[in-house]
Amino acid sequence: MDILEVREVGKSFGGLQVLEGISFSLTEGSITGLIGPNGAGKSTLVNLIGGADRPNRGEIYFHSLRVDHLPVWRIARLGLVRTFQVTRIFNDLTLRENIRLAGWTGGLRGRKLETEVDGIMQLCELETKAGVPGRDLSLPEQKRLQLARALALKPKLLLLDEVMAGLNPAELDRAIQILRVLRDRGVTMLVIEHLMRVIMGISDRVLVLHQGSLIADGPPEQVVGLSRVQEAYLGRRYVQNRETAAANGSGGVSGC
Repeated sequence: MDILEVREVGKSFGGLQVLEGISFSLTEGSITGLIGPNGAGKSTLVNLIGGADRPNRGEIYFHSLRVDHLPVWRIARLGLVRTFQVTRIFNDLTLRENIRLAGWTGGLRGRKLETEVDGIMQLCELETKAGVPGRDLSLPEQKRLQLARALALKPKLLLLDEVMAGLNPAELDRAIQILRVLRDRGVTMLVIEHLMRVIMGISDRVLVLHQGSLIADGPPEQVVGLSRVQEAYLGRRYVQNRETAAANGSGGVSGC
């Protein structure tokens, strides 16, 4: 069953056409990777789906309800939640207070709210930082906190905009495991990421944007083999490295 449907969406800013004729749907319970070069329109697309901006043309449906005219808070209350490329947390609040505020905004109260906060901190491995102000958290902790705040809103569809940028390999492995747990719990995800190790490791399907157009849509291995994707984004060297790694039995390369 499709949870999201994007129909012929276009977006321009003044005379600059950023997105044109974007159409796709997301299957409930899946993880879809969204890749493309800088300036391809990835974050703009997420802004349109999440309600931070409005398309100039086209329609967006969440669980068959048209949402491209709704305010962000209404969309979030429906279960369509996003994170941001630049981490947004409340620096003066503790980690626990950050998550609690998000849960309260989502309608949780009393003991149910506190239980939910405890569970989210445990999932995101943040229990030991519960009393630490946001400003004193490390970058990986702030990124996990941003994810935790999104989870407190009980998302059915989660839009993740480069939540793994700047993480080291061990932190990446931890973040990937969290996303796999969320998928097992039924959360659908659209993941913007430049790290192909992440995209290839978690995605059931990959969308590729280039110059505001959707140029590929399919299983990860199939998409990375397309010449138009290699030319627009990956480069032949990436594909050659994957082929060499596969031949040597090492399973792939870590970057883009």
